[in-house]
Amino acid sequence: MGLICVSLFGAQWMMGFLSFWHRAEVRMTRVRVLPWHIFLGLYTYGLAVATAETGLLEKLTFLQTRRNVYKSCPESMVVNSLGLGLAFLSGFVIFAAVSPKSHVPVNKPKCLSS
Repeated sequence: MGLICVSLFGAQWMMGFLSFWHRAEVRMTRVRVLPWHIFLGLYTYGLAVATAETGLLEKLTFLQTRRNVYKSCPESMVVNSLGLGLAFLSGFVIFAAVSPKSHVPVNKPKCLSS
């Protein structure tokens, strides 16, 4: 999972770099590619979070199978809290990325001349 995540990140970074490096690229092409860019970015982010959660679970499982760590010890609580925090943070980030943006025009203040 980690290798796929890093590969997707590298591919997306390279495509974005080449797209903006090549100035002859028309704006319409960039507009067409934007939904795919957003989708692949969120997919890569979700995959990175899933990889981190899997790593946390694997580490805790290995510690518990060797009987070094019990289910209610402080190390277990730290790993579980870290996993929950990571899950909530990633949910917030994905929600913020897909929620509709409202652009409120900013009124310029009038100059007061006395």
